[in-house]
Amino acid sequence: MAHQKIKAVEMTRKIRDRIYEQVKDLSPAEQLAFFREGARRMNAKAATLVKTKRKPVHA
Repeated sequence: MAHQKIKAVEMTRKIRDRIYEQVKDLSPAEQLAFFREGARRMNAKAATLVKTKRKPVHA
């Protein structure tokens, strides 16, 4: 198995810069709405993953 190298700082900077480009011209209220919508989408995705990945454990 090949050893993978993750460049966390570089990845974080790219994400930060991409988000900045999306919100730089928005008002504070619009920025808050942007982040709340992103959080809502991620929570919905996480709930879907939990439902499909977990199998019930019977005693």
